Amino acid sequence: MEKNQYEISYLPNKFDVIWEKTKEMFNKEIKTLTDLNLTFFKGESDFLKEIEKSYPEDGEEFLKVYKHISSLILELDKVFEKNEIDILKSNTTDEITLTRKQAAIIFILGFFNIFYSNKEKMQVNRFFDFDVIISSNKEPEVTKGRSFLNYMKTIGKWLEEKNEILDEKVTYIREKKYFDIKNYGEKKKLCDVEICESGSLFDSEASFFVDFANEYIGGGVLSGGCVQEEILFTVEPEAVVSIFFMEKMDDNDAIRIDNLIKYSDYSGYGFSFKYEKSAINDEKIIRHNIIAIDALCDFSGGVDKTSVRRDFIKAYVGFNLINYQNEGLQNLKKTIATGNWGCGAFGGDFELKFIQQLLAATYAGVDKLYYYTFQREEMKNILINIEKIKSLDANDLYHRTLDSKLSKGKVLEIILNSNKEHLNKKNKKNKACYIY
Repeated sequence: MEKNQYEISYLPNKFDVIWEKTKEMFNKEIKTLTDLNLTFFKGESDFLKEIEKSYPEDGEEFLKVYKHISSLILELDKVFEKNEIDILKSNTTDEITLTRKQAAIIFILGFFNIFYSNKEKMQVNRFFDFDVIISSNKEPEVTKGRSFLNYMKTIGKWLEEKNEILDEKVTYIREKKYFDIKNYGEKKKLCDVEICESGSLFDSEASFFVDFANEYIGGGVLSGGCVQEEILFTVEPEAVVSIFFMEKMDDNDAIRIDNLIKYSDYSGYGFSFKYEKSAINDEKIIRHNIIAIDALCDFSGGVDKTSVRRDFIKAYVGFNLINYQNEGLQNLKKTIATGNWGCGAFGGDFELKFIQQLLAATYAGVDKLYYYTFQREEMKNILINIEKIKSLDANDLYHRTLDSKLSKGKVLEIILNSNKEHLNKKNKKNKACYIY
């Protein structure tokens, strides 16, 4: 079906005036960061001034390959067959596949403000805006900017080497799906789960790991945010490109991104988040596939049944993306790494989020769930009772969770002590579990 004008964003070569101005800027000789600042930001980028002052080696390394970056932009007509990008809209199942070279072009044009200075004409997503980073000389924006410079430096180096890695594909998928408990038999065994009390999702052997996402993919990565999703997108900037063409997620939407590369190493979290060094080692390049799901904010004293149902289904839709067929990924194990999704800034209950994700993984057909606790005290009851949880039938646990009156801090206690016979009688009257 042909896309209408509101389902498309344009590249700069769509418009003669914008493209001529873009070529003029990228054709200019750039010898210093000051030249770069004046050419693209009228000398007003405090970030570039801070790099010149405090991290001159970052600037020097970037400038060594800048000519290859500018040449890539000038070859836009050759790299893209069309001068437009489809928008992946809410409540649809669709995908976009880009080569790393194409993804880099979109990122670079965004970083250098080509899109956003012409946002209305080019119909650019309002969140694809690097201005907060470019205009700041404060942390954590400087850390994000240094990571982005490192990414572009790496792309420039690969262009210089004519490295075939630039022809690899990154696939951006979104899927809409519903859940109906009636599709499952009376007895269903819970999927295998391993509780990981140390380590990071980045280090997991799982085929996919979960992005604790905002409904607008990327969250605050291009503004002030610096928690799990923002850190992920900072060190794997090909994920940032999704912001350009992804509408916000609705309740039955989830997003998957395949074949991301980790370009930067980091330390810390939140306001202690720091760029450390490049993660690119030609002998071992780290690749990830991610699943993005957004939790509801819940700071109430109780646990609302509607939100319990909604976040279970959201996790199910996301985890079900392991079954989405992508030619680029074949024969992967159906394994997912996750953790305390929605339990930080969104105020979710740790025990509830564990149970919801365990159930979602089970019904989605996940073979093994790796659950990272990040050594949070709130997970102690799960650790103590994990064997008891594993002994429950999945359908029983589902009804204990979705039909009980839960309260924060006592979720597991209530679930384990639920009157199974009473719930089973009640569940005979239950309708299918949908969110519209």
